[in-house]
Amino acid sequence: MRKIILSLFILVLTVVLASCGADEKTIVVGATPSPHAEILNSDAVKNYIESKGYKLEVKVYQDYVTPNKALNDGGIDANYFQHIPYLETEVSEKNYDIVAACQVHNEPLNLYGLEAKTSWDNTKVYIINDASNVERAFKLLVANGLIDSYSVEDFNAQRPVYTSSIGVTIECIDAGLLHNKVSEGGYAVIPGNYALTAWGATKASEYKIFGESTDVAYPNIIAVRSGDVDSDKIKVLIEALSQPEVKKFIEDNYGPTVNYVFKELK
Repeated sequence: MRKIILSLFILVLTVVLASCGADEKTIVVGATPSPHAEILNSDAVKNYIESKGYKLEVKVYQDYVTPNKALNDGGIDANYFQHIPYLETEVSEKNYDIVAACQVHNEPLNLYGLEAKTSWDNTKVYIINDASNVERAFKLLVANGLIDSYSVEDFNAQRPVYTSSIGVTIECIDAGLLHNKVSEGGYAVIPGNYALTAWGATKASEYKIFGESTDVAYPNIIAVRSGDVDSDKIKVLIEALSQPEVKKFIEDNYGPTVNYVFKELK
């Protein structure tokens, strides 16, 4: 009986140790679907990571809230979905111990619609109800003459927040609903990743009416726990994303909707 118990103990211990070894060699990254998860799952990234003796596992999230919580709680090793202002807001409000390891790409914010208008009088424009992107959307609308000024001091995502002198009304809604307003014939300022997920690169370019200059940079980043920023896993992930093949993958698949702007930040 003792031999049986000892054998079972050794078997369980072996399985546990093997599992730990697999976790040490698996890089788990949370990402929103497009382009983030698609970039991570590209041959350029996955083949490089495998050449270094690691395996990449991409967990896809449909929202902006879960990936940072999962990272902070230790459920994933890194995430890839946000820009630095959003990360800074999350860290400030939720006391997360998360930092940016590198920037990868930039998605210019665009106004989308099924057709352009010669006059914007009495038009409703929908924007994302995310405080870190609201001012960015306002700046875009000011630059293109739809509104004449703005203030974010009394920002309230639950109601229309601004009506301009020509009657353009701004209403904030959930990012995942913005593309529906365009499909219904309306107009919406949409982050590039949501436009790509909803329509793909070709239609996103077709529906674009105007957008931010490529000089306006809100680079999307790889975020990690501060204590892991110099870990072997994160070093390999950063190296994988720095390759010229990743730049080519982004240019070939997303055109002007996504710009490769890789830079280490740690």
